[in-house]
Amino acid sequence: MMKPAMIGALLAGVMFAGAPGAAQSVGVPVVRASPTPAPAPSGTSIIPVAPGQERLARAIANLEALRQGRRFTSDLSPEELQDVLELDRTARSGTLGDNRSFVQQCIDDEVRRNGGRPSRLAWGVIRLKCQ
Repeated sequence: MMKPAMIGALLAGVMFAGAPGAAQSVGVPVVRASPTPAPAPSGTSIIPVAPGQERLARAIANLEALRQGRRFTSDLSPEELQDVLELDRTARSGTLGDNRSFVQQCIDDEVRRNGGRPSRLAWGVIRLKCQ
């Protein structure tokens, strides 16, 4: 196993060997600016997208681009346009945050109809109704 001092010396030697005028600058550390990362293209997102959510992420990006005037509806494919229209419709209706399944929505509606505390018999009916 190499000691930290040995690793530092090797790294310093590698840095000095590649520097111009290395023979004159032995003992003077060479400081180079690290390259700046290239900016992400405007059409991509920095936020990681969960598997299976690519269409949603693309629809959100397209909707933002349409609102900002960077893209036009004629630039979108029929599938992308449909996704954007569906996303906009969902966002305007306010149901974007409701991720309950159909069965759970049905159960919640039926419980609400029964006054919030259904009897055992009512629960049986709700289970049959919401299958």
